Amino acid sequence: MRRLQLAFLLISIVLVPGCSTLTRNPQFYLSYYDLKSPEINDFETCSSAGCRQLSRLFYTESEWQSIRAIFQPAQQNAAEERERLLVAVAAIETLIGEKNGTSTDSAKNQRKGSQGPQLDCIAEAANTTVALLLLQQDELIRYHRVGHPQHRGFAQLQYPHNTAAIIENANNAHYAIDSWFFANGKQPICVSVAEWKAGYRPESEK
Repeated sequence: MRRLQLAFLLISIVLVPGCSTLTRNPQFYLSYYDLKSPEINDFETCSSAGCRQLSRLFYTESEWQSIRAIFQPAQQNAAEERERLLVAVAAIETLIGEKNGTSTDSAKNQRKGSQGPQLDCIAEAANTTVALLLLQQDELIRYHRVGHPQHRGFAQLQYPHNTAAIIENANNAHYAIDSWFFANGKQPICVSVAEWKAGYRPESEK
C-alpha cells in the first residue's frame, strides 16, 4: 500500500500544473509517510531512509528558545529570512539528531562508515518540511510560507530526488531548501525551484 501511495504522490507532483504546486498543502506530502501535523511540543520526524521509521519528539522550552534566538532581531526582508532559515534548519537538524539517533547521518546517501541511521532525500524533505512548519506556526517566518515538497526525476531526465520548499509571499517566488546534500547539522542549500529542477548541485559536487 505504501508503494502505491508513494507512486501516486510522485505522479501528482510531476503531472499537476505548476501553479497548483504553490497552493498544495505540504501536509499532503507528510501524510503519505504517516507524519501528523506537527506542533512544537508534539511532532514526528523520519528516522530512517524512505521514512520507514518515525520518531515522536518534542522540544523543551530552552531548545525552542535557542531556535527563536536565530530570528532575533527580526529579519527585515525575504532574502535575509532565507539566510536565517538555513541557519535554523541546520540547528534543528542538530537537535533532532541528538534526540532520534540520526546525528551521524552522512551527506547524500553515503552509508559507508555511517554509525547510525542514514536518511535519504524522502526523509530529508519530510524532516525539513516539519521544521519549516514549526517555524511558521510560531510566526518566525514572515516573508514566506511553507510549500509542498518538490520532486525532480525522470520527467527532467534526472535521477529522482525530493526537497522541501518555501514560497515568497510578495511575488510567489518558489525556493528549494535541500538538506540532503550535506551531513546532519550542516546548512542546506536554497535556490529557486526552477534551478533545482534543472539539476542543481552544490559547487562542491561539481
